[in-house]
Formats: sequence, structure tokens, C-alpha cells
Amino acid sequence: MLACGSAESDAGLDPAANDAVSTIEIFSWWARAGERDALGAVARVHAQTWPDDVILSATAELSGLARKTLQRRLETGEDPETFQANIGNDLLRWVRRNGADDRESKLSPLDEVMPESASTWREVFPPWLLEHASYGDKLYAVPSTVHRINTLFFNQDIFEAHGLPVPRTIADFDTIATRLAGTGIHPIAVGSREPWTLALLAFECVLVAEQPPEVYDQYFSGALAADDPRVLHSLETTRHLLHLANPDHARLSWLQALDLFIHGEAAMMVMGDWTRASIEASEGRVGEQFREIAFPGSEATFVFTSDTFPLPKRVRNSAGAKRLLRTIGSIEGQRAIAAAKASLAAHMELEPPTDPAMREKYELFRRKPGLLALSGKVPSRFAEDIAVALAEMAARDDIEPVVLTLRSRYPLLR
Repeated sequence: MLACGSAESDAGLDPAANDAVSTIEIFSWWARAGERDALGAVARVHAQTWPDDVILSATAELSGLARKTLQRRLETGEDPETFQANIGNDLLRWVRRNGADDRESKLSPLDEVMPESASTWREVFPPWLLEHASYGDKLYAVPSTVHRINTLFFNQDIFEAHGLPVPRTIADFDTIATRLAGTGIHPIAVGSREPWTLALLAFECVLVAEQPPEVYDQYFSGALAADDPRVLHSLETTRHLLHLANPDHARLSWLQALDLFIHGEAAMMVMGDWTRASIEASEGRVGEQFREIAFPGSEATFVFTSDTFPLPKRVRNSAGAKRLLRTIGSIEGQRAIAAAKASLAAHMELEPPTDPAMREKYELFRRKPGLLALSGKVPSRFAEDIAVALAEMAARDDIEPVVLTLRSRYPLLR
């Protein structure tokens, strides 16, 4: 529980508010070291304006578990005041519950219930970003962060000790593996117990490194052939890269793989830049002991996701939920969350980061729209089935399970 005090009237903002209800529950998978600090940061900023609110944090460590728990709660009327959802389909599936329109939406359109705040957010967040949090020109959530998916971390100490080149191409992975042979150090740390990490590697990193960004965009919009040879080539590349990973990756979560990397048992890790906060929470120094770069070959492409927070329709404390969303969308809230999560903020009026790797991402983010992550671009059924097929690919060392699944599920994208 992140306590800010007890209830304060919000009647001026919401005449129908039930001020007897003081608790504001925020549900998320910000549960690991580094990310938990973001919830505390939100509470501290919130308390400066609303000292009598009580913010209750409910978390699940892994995103898959969190989504299943959230689905049960929303279907049984146990709505939290707000919850974390990746921007795009992961958020909007709660709006298009009937698969056709928003008539059975579980979420309230912010333009209607928070018109002044929604109007302000449309001025300070990039329009192309808010487009992915909207349906039918209605905004359904406020973005809190912006993360780059196509990211590689490497251990600078290991690289210097073994004379390894900073990887600039996918071919460099083989050079690194050759030089590390016999040292007991894995070239790449992978945790695929939740196989979405394999989709991240295959499509959000390898595919965008090997092909122009429009291939990713067109393929996952359903505009190409299911077995497009360029996609199959990236699957073969991914299969090969898994030969360079820790052999027990199917038994490890990505967090357990991160432990291998942090403790020097692996030289590199491919994972979204939210990894940075967890490294720094473990007293690792990104920029010194550890380095962050774009996945080799994808330097000019920004594959992004954003953690967004909506307003469910059946919350007990609607006034408190609106107050919390205002905090998350404020420049002070954005600054606090970005600092705690070592991420980019979505707010365009926030000062640029000073860290070189962060500044490079910031300039790319501000310069042009990025590629939306799979969690936002494809239906959850498609993503889940492909992830399972990728796990089978890894187990069999054969891309055929993924090819067959792509052929059968690709119509879901059209």
C-alpha cells in the first residue's frame, strides 16, 4: 500500500463522487526491483496535491499472470481504479469487447468523463502515440512511459576482458560466441518460460534489423503473405541465435535470465529497455559496467510500447481514479515515473534526458513515429499462438511449427 492519507472531497471535479471511499487501487506488473519505485514515485507526487488519498498497489510479477488476473477481475466486476496496459491492442481489447465496436467497452472514454484533462493531454503527448490509445476518436488511457523494444545490453567488463567487438551486425554475434568458447560465459542470456520473449527477439529485433521497417509494419497488418520469405529468414536467424543462448532458457523467466547477465554468466541480453531499471536496482551501472545499444542493424528504428492507464467503468472510487490519472499525466508525474523506471516519458514538454543512450532514443522518438510493439499491433490470440509456436521451434530446433501457425493464424491480422 502506498499511503497518501485518507479521503479528500473531489466534488468540484466530479459531483457524483462518493467521498466516503478513500482507496485508489492501481493494478500493474510493476513488481520487480526498479519498477516498484515508479509506484512510490507516483504516490509521492500525488500526495503533493491530494494528501488525503490512499493509493493501494496491487501487482503481479509477470505480465502474463497480471493479464489473466485482470481479465477475471473485469469480468466479475472487481475493477481496480486503474490498471496497466500496453498501448494499442492490449489496451483497446477492453474497449472492443464484442470484437466490432465500443458498445460493450469496459473502459470509460476520457474525453467524456475527464474532458479538460483529455484536452490537455492531446496537446502535450505526441498525436501518433495517442492514436494507439484511442478508438473512434475517443481517448481511453493516459500514457505513462515510452519503452524501446529493440534493445541490446552487454557487459562492458566481459567485452574488454575478452577483446570482444561491440556488435554492429547480427553476424557479430557469431564472432563473440567464438571468442567466448570454453570460457563458461554464455554469449546471450535468454529466458523463454514466457515465450513472448522469443517473439520479441524474432520479430521486434531480428526482423526489423534484417528488413526495412515497412516489412514489419505491413506483415503484422496482414498485408503480406503469411509465409513471406523475409519473415522465414528472420525465424532462421532467431533459431541460430538461440544456439548461442543459455541452454536452459525454456525453464527461466526473463528475470532469471537477467540474473545470469547481471552476475556475469552471459555477455549480452536482448530485451526491452525496461531492463535498465532492473540492472540499476541490482547496483549495476548502465553506461559503465553495462552498456545499452539498439539491437544491431536496427539503430534507425524505434520499436516502442507504452504503459498506459485507463479508467474502468465499474470502479468504486471514480473521483479518486480521475485524480490519480491526472497525476500520471502531469509533467511532475511523468518526470517521476521516467526517473524511477529509467525510461522515456511520453510528455513532450519534459526536459530531454542527459544520459547518451537515453538521449539517442529520445531524439529518435521525437523525430518520427515508431513501430508499434506486437502487444499493441496484433490480437492477443495471434500473439499467444505464435509465442507457443516459437517455444516449440526452440525445443525442436526447427522453424516449421512457427510457419504452420503463421499460415493458420495470419487471417486474424486482416
